[in-house]
Amino acid sequence: MFEIDTHRLVPRSAPLAWTEVAPDGMAVLILDQAGPPVDGFEALERIGAWEKVIAWAQARQYAEITQFVAAAETGPAAGLTAAQAVESAQAEVGMMLRLSPGGTAWRVGEARQLVAEFPGVFASLEAGAITLAKARIIAEGCADLDAATAAVVERKVLPRAPQQTAGQLRAAVRRAVLRADSEAAARRRERKRRERAVVLYPERDGMATLSATLPAAEAVGVFAVLDQHARGCGSADERPMAARRADALVDLVLRETGFCSTAGQQAAAAEVATTCSTDSPTRSDSPAPPLSGSERLPGLAPEGGVPTVTNKVSIQIRVTVPLDTLRGVSEEPGELAGYGPIPADHARQLAADPDSIWHRLVTDPVSGALLDYGTTRYRPPPHLTEHVITRHQYCQGPGCRVPANRCDLDHNIPFDPVAGEGPTSAANLGPKCRPHHRLKGMPGWSVSQYPDGTIIWTTPSGHTYRVDPPPLTEPRTPTPVTGDEPPPF
Repeated sequence: MFEIDTHRLVPRSAPLAWTEVAPDGMAVLILDQAGPPVDGFEALERIGAWEKVIAWAQARQYAEITQFVAAAETGPAAGLTAAQAVESAQAEVGMMLRLSPGGTAWRVGEARQLVAEFPGVFASLEAGAITLAKARIIAEGCADLDAATAAVVERKVLPRAPQQTAGQLRAAVRRAVLRADSEAAARRRERKRRERAVVLYPERDGMATLSATLPAAEAVGVFAVLDQHARGCGSADERPMAARRADALVDLVLRETGFCSTAGQQAAAAEVATTCSTDSPTRSDSPAPPLSGSERLPGLAPEGGVPTVTNKVSIQIRVTVPLDTLRGVSEEPGELAGYGPIPADHARQLAADPDSIWHRLVTDPVSGALLDYGTTRYRPPPHLTEHVITRHQYCQGPGCRVPANRCDLDHNIPFDPVAGEGPTSAANLGPKCRPHHRLKGMPGWSVSQYPDGTIIWTTPSGHTYRVDPPPLTEPRTPTPVTGDEPPPF
């Protein structure tokens, strides 16, 4: 039942060394049904044993993922290429695990890589000798090596990996890679340069993190520009230096769109008010003189400083705010498209901006679903497009968070004017990111949409997934009418 190393002899009276038990289904059963530990030694052994079981379970799941995707690739359904079959199978895995498309691609890719390219690492993971985090360190460290050289590194670092921390293993992998292939560092640097990106991460309390992964020299240059603008604000500015840099970033990027940071708006308004108050009464109606340099907006360079961006762009920031929140009688949060819920006071501040464009949204008070989209707005976009984008907010793919305004507006029933099918209507339109749009048309996949925008995905394996449009307002529970109350008519 148990596989115990013979080099360690445990006295009969000593507690069981759980970490020497082979991790498998039997170990899970025994650990789960074991009585209380006899002492701290056994308690810690159980903690270590569960760590090995977790590694074993992750390896078994990765083996199942690899087998499922490989079967689709080697025997694609009629009408599918091998690449399309992999995409379809990968999407099914993601829906089953409730992963985003990006998370699914990463999970499936890692599973196939470990099973096929790092058999020693995978065997150690399955035996519970190393964790999945350590397996990743080895695989990522060998990413720019050919198969033969990666095998050399794997054999070099694997024996000591179970006893090392993640930091120690990462250093050992780097040393082994440099010894095996001195040019690997240059290839890795070029690969990382191609992977440069800017990503938005929603945070709590109405905040978000904008992360930029750049070549080191460019990142240092960007930071230096922000730092120079921040230091040009003067010693009287009470904002911390980090906040000045953040405001400078907002002002530099959004200035030409007509937006600027909150601190910039407040400072500019204060400067205008001060200028007007010092003018003579006979000139009170004259416009305030233009402000220059750092006096116009904090975070912007003074005269002779680094020039700001000059490209002209147009952007649209969508914020949905319940009427009761606008009136100040409710603290129900608003919804910032591409981010999520924001506090009520923040939503009111955005709505109060003089450049805001308002339009009316009618929602079902019970479900919160969008029923109608008002068109009373200046230079409106197509009415139906706005309705669908506002109703769904995100891609209709299960778990997908791509904002609707960046998706394809798809006919769920294909548009066919000859046959009179696939109407261009709110009941048949839905936003889909390009991967989900492509997936919908593959053999074995089908979608059906209800008039309220709810969509049902059916996969080639027969699983179904329901995606409901997110409520624009918090659903309300109807107040029951008692017999003592008069009818509402």
